[in-house]
Amino acid sequence: MLRYDSRNVGDVEILTLSGCFDASGAAAFRAHVVQRIEQGKRKFVFVFSGVDFIDSTGLGFLVSILKTTLKHGGRLRIACLVPMIYEIFVMTKLDQVFAIDETEEQSLEAIQTTTI
Repeated sequence: MLRYDSRNVGDVEILTLSGCFDASGAAAFRAHVVQRIEQGKRKFVFVFSGVDFIDSTGLGFLVSILKTTLKHGGRLRIACLVPMIYEIFVMTKLDQVFAIDETEEQSLEAIQTTTI
């Protein structure tokens, strides 16, 4: 089951995720992010330190979230991928699609200096 906590640092929404990023939880998570975009939020950091599983459906939802974010002039960064999840991003070449940082602080600094 995917769980997430949301907090704001300035104009950046930081979503800390834990559990399984699969079909059962990813759809609700995508709906939350899309709702936030519709409310005017444009900068997101997804902290994956607690995610211990992701499947192809979860990856598809992430790509969909990224496309929606970019379409609305927003930015998205991913932080704190555990080694096993990072390997999946590398194998699928999604490490070349997403901006990935080792720490939440690095993501926050990078996204705050990005002009929308």
